[in-house]
Order: sequence, then C-alpha cells, then structure tokens
Amino acid sequence: MDDPRDLHEMTGSPEIAEIAGTGSKTLNRLLIQVVPQLKPARCGVSDHAIALAQELESTCGIQSAFVVVNSNERNDVSYPVAFCAPERLLESCTSLGSGGPAAILLHLSGYGYSPDGAPAELAEAVAGIRADGRFRVAVFCHELFAGGMPWTSAFWFSHRQQKAVRKIVEQSELILTNTQDSFAWLNRVPVLRQGASVDFLPVFSTIGEARRRTPLAERRRDLAVFGLPGSRQRAFQALARLAATLKELRVEAIVDIGTEFDGPAEIAGIPIRRTGLLDAADLAAELSKTMFGFLSLPWKCLTKSSIFAAYCAQGTIPLLNNPLPAVVDGLEDGIHVLSPKTAAAVLSEGLERCSIEVWRWYAGHGLHAHATVYAHWLAQPQPEFTASGTVSSAR
Repeated sequence: MDDPRDLHEMTGSPEIAEIAGTGSKTLNRLLIQVVPQLKPARCGVSDHAIALAQELESTCGIQSAFVVVNSNERNDVSYPVAFCAPERLLESCTSLGSGGPAAILLHLSGYGYSPDGAPAELAEAVAGIRADGRFRVAVFCHELFAGGMPWTSAFWFSHRQQKAVRKIVEQSELILTNTQDSFAWLNRVPVLRQGASVDFLPVFSTIGEARRRTPLAERRRDLAVFGLPGSRQRAFQALARLAATLKELRVEAIVDIGTEFDGPAEIAGIPIRRTGLLDAADLAAELSKTMFGFLSLPWKCLTKSSIFAAYCAQGTIPLLNNPLPAVVDGLEDGIHVLSPKTAAAVLSEGLERCSIEVWRWYAGHGLHAHATVYAHWLAQPQPEFTASGTVSSAR
C-alpha cells in the first residue's frame, strides 16, 4: 500500500532543474523577501521565508535577501538583511538589488506590520515600488483580515484591513494564499493587474520533511502536541474532552513539545511526557516516531497551520477535536485525518492507510512545490530596466 518513492521523487519538478541550469537572462537570481520580523524558530512567517530562501538557493541558485519592516531586532541569519520603516521600503530594496531590476516577495500578515492589522503605509510603499518600475512584485497572504461581532475590535478594523490588502494585491503579479476562503476573496478583488494570477497553496512544514515515511509499526503509540504555551494549553483542555477517543486509539502517552509551562501531568489517565523546546531536526525526529498529532483548530485554518503541515510531512496522523464537515482542501475525515467521529472506524480498518494518505496529500504542496512556483514566476520575461530608470520592453 505504501509508495516506494521518496517525497522528493513524488514532488520533483524537472522544470525547476531545467530553469536552474539555463542561466537564462529572464531568470531573476535575487528574490527580496519582505517580512514584518525575522526571528528564526520564534515566528512562523520568519521560518517560512527562511526555509523558502534555502530551498530556492539549493534548487536553482536563486539568492534571497530580506527587508524587515517595523522591527530592528537583529538575528544571525546568513542573508543580506535591511531594516526599515514602510516609507523607506523602496530605498532598502534598491540598495539590496544594487540599483538594478529585482523581484520582491511580500509576506502579508497584517498585524505583523500594523497594530490594527491594516498596513496602510506598507500598501502605499508597495504602490511606490510598482510605480518605480524596477521590481516585480509577488505576495504570499499568510493572513488577510480579521472578522468578528460588532462588539469586537476585529469587526471595526476589518474594513480598513481589507482596503490595505486590496491595494497590495492590486500591485502584485503573483498572489498566493494558504486557505480556500482567502483564495475565494482574492479572486473577487475588482482590480487585479493584467495577467496577475491568484493561487491556493497550503503552507509547508518549517521543520523539514520526511523523505521516506516511517511505518506505524516502528512508531510509539503516542500523541504529540506542540506549539506555543498558550496553544498547547488550549489543546490540553480540548483533549480532556476526548477521553473516549484517546482510549479508542489506545494512546499510551501524550508528548508535550515546546517551552515548558505549568501544565497537567496526565489527561484521562494518560501520562504527559515533556520534551521541552526542540530544534527543527529533533522535533521532526520526534514526530517521525510518534503515531498521532493533535490540533485544536477550526477546520478552515488547517492549511495555514505549520503545525498541521509538520504532522503531515512526517506521516504523523492528525487528530482533530471536531469532525470535518466534508472534503476540505482535499482532506477527508477518516482518510487523511481522524476525529471523534471516525477514530473507531479507521482503527478497525487499519491506521497505516491514514498515515500514507496524509503524507501523499502533503507531497503536492511541500517546500519544493512552493519553490517551483516562484522559480517559474522569476523565469518569465520581464521589462528591462535601463540606467536612466525607464523601462523598455524585454526582447
């Protein structure tokens, strides 16, 4: 039943290798990634951007540089980095690009750039970059805008958040997002640039991907919980209500991975083993030895969760606290994931298939797939920038 190929063979793209070797004049060899902060291992957007930079460089020789907007916190990443306020974005990108044409990838998460989640100054800066003519612009929408009831701040901020997002995507050639709801909203934006494309691409694992899936017979019958202390505390509260499901699955231990906090010693009689904070390689190794991983998330958020992606990338079976209402983004309850509704049936039919199917599902949009999208975009013909600052047609 298992696939004898490894993950790279399942996701390999001969086209990206061809792009890497052409030395084509149309392939931009520098991608400037714009992020709200650059905190390796402490920020999901940062880890996403850094992993992408590493893959683009190793796969097709595309270099990355970073512009950090509204944060001056230094780090030890091995890439050129500029720190600036939004109004200095063009100047920073020009400096990193040595004054020539380049490409920009904006990682959009509104609250990272603005306290109200509406990065209006950033939107103005992106419009200025587009008007300058030297830079191609892509955006990956990690988040779009908040929503809520009228008595919440999210309700009152939502309109201006949407306005800022619209202005940013209207300047972009390539627009990517990680949920189907965001994809549908972006396709309704009234004014997109001619030829601009909007694509749905679930996030990849930022802790690595198993080239070959570890069979369940070689794993412990444990259930992993990892993330920030607050999210793990909520996960433990949800797990306490799933005692019957944990018993059905015969979970022997709950593995608590992350910064330690004052949590319970057991749930439903199942002991909790704490590993503390692990680096990416050790975390991936831990998940590869663990049969289940738990998430307490709305089903609409699964494809933007790096925790969910990490489980899938290792073939660790995700356990959800609520059933999926239907097939969601190619995920089916009882096939790719488990819930209290499907646990007993899957257990009777065998869990191996579930591990295989979620690993295969992940293969279609892993890190290599993301890099391929950007490499193809960068290989497209673009206008030529002249020394005078004008743009002429590419030949």
